[in-house]
Amino acid sequence: MKSFTDRSHRVASVLVTIALALAGLGGSANAGSSGPAATAASARSQPLTVVNAILSDDMRITLDRYSAPAGDVYFLVTNAGRLEHELVVLKTDLAFDRLPARAEEAGKVEEEVHFGETGDMAGGRFSGLGLQLAPGNYVILCNELGHYMAGMRVAFTVTPPVVNVSLDDRMTITLDQTTFYAGQVVFAVSNRGAVEHELVVLATNASADEIPADTEEAGRVSEETNIGETGDIPGGRFSGLGIDLAPGVYMLICNEAGHFAAGMHIQILVLPAPSGDE
Repeated sequence: MKSFTDRSHRVASVLVTIALALAGLGGSANAGSSGPAATAASARSQPLTVVNAILSDDMRITLDRYSAPAGDVYFLVTNAGRLEHELVVLKTDLAFDRLPARAEEAGKVEEEVHFGETGDMAGGRFSGLGLQLAPGNYVILCNELGHYMAGMRVAFTVTPPVVNVSLDDRMTITLDQTTFYAGQVVFAVSNRGAVEHELVVLATNASADEIPADTEEAGRVSEETNIGETGDIPGGRFSGLGIDLAPGVYMLICNEAGHFAAGMHIQILVLPAPSGDE
């Protein structure tokens, strides 16, 4: 006879598959797909992380990971006990074990800022919770009467996205993610070609053919809206760029002489950070 844990693991495996399929994650985007069509398709490029959570009657919440990159996070939640439990996700900079008590309901804590919850789960049941989470500090808890105080709370961290960028001599820029939330973004940039390239971030929603030419350097475009760059990267080398981005549309380019005109540009979309549901 299969144990409850075996059955819950099988259910979790099936739901992970479904979650991944529903997410519709596509392949990488490259410079050839910039423009309005790329912006529409870019919603599929948010990262997806699955977190398995177990709630138990010894008043513990156990996760198989305690951090995730910003984006879609799916909590697959098993109530392994006999008592009723729930899983609640709050965004807060308070210590996970220092949330204020709820004044009007003894035995519970305040749920500010509330991002989502499973609702009440009977013993032995399984549930799922999909959320969009921006970088920051979170607390995952059970707020059934007295459960938080008894220990059902854990800290959870959502980290800034790391976007892998490849530059190559076919004059393309390839990203593994083209849509992310406002805040800090780290571009990990590899020059996979033999010639020198660079990555420049322009704060503009203009299309490639609307970017004016540089009036002083032939073969380059204006960097009037430049908000950050790697500098020159020799062939086969690696560089990084960390930058804070506000919501909006940006263009990543290589502005070595002739490279932009040859196709080294791609648009990215920065979404407003989720603010919770209450």
